[in-house]
Amino acid sequence: MKLKLLVLIIAALALASCQAKEDDSTSASFLVITSLTGNDLAGKAGSTTVFSDVITNGSIINDSAVAVVTALTYNPTEDSEAHDITYYMNVIVDQVDVEFMRTDGKNTEGVDVPYHFSQPMNMLVEVDKTASIPFILIRHVAKMESPLIQLRDFPSEEFVLQLLAKVTMHGKDLAGHRIAPVSGYLTVWCANFADATPEPEE
Repeated sequence: MKLKLLVLIIAALALASCQAKEDDSTSASFLVITSLTGNDLAGKAGSTTVFSDVITNGSIINDSAVAVVTALTYNPTEDSEAHDITYYMNVIVDQVDVEFMRTDGKNTEGVDVPYHFSQPMNMLVEVDKTASIPFILIRHVAKMESPLIQLRDFPSEEFVLQLLAKVTMHGKDLAGHRIAPVSGYLTVWCANFADATPEPEE
């Protein structure tokens, strides 16, 4: 009787472990964000600190950023030896979330920081390769709401709001398995920066 009970317990544990593995987000792939960059104060891309002008020559413009992302597989040595890496392990990034925080702990959305938002997309990242994924970091609508709209009253650099942007990427492999979300951070300085003076025509 005890032997039968032991066998039943072992069988139940084996079934449970198989089910858990199946119900996990059991993709063999995962993403790594290797860099997050945006525009510097001169408007040049590739800066790890982003400068967001709340109004530029009378216009409101989105601020974009770029994530450089690599797709990898778990146990890469084992996979490589077994020649098990397949096309279906490649990853589609299908959503990017952006939310904002402040270093002083004042994080009420629409008061202290802009509202968080999500943006659907469809970008392929192949295993063991990198892809550059552009996305919106600060929406133009955020510059028409608190707290960014108040910055228009302070020209140039008289008042600067420092934000920490948390960027989270979601995706799935080509077999349809969801991968674990991955996050990175980017510092954003927001102000009514001075507009560039146009060069005189000759």
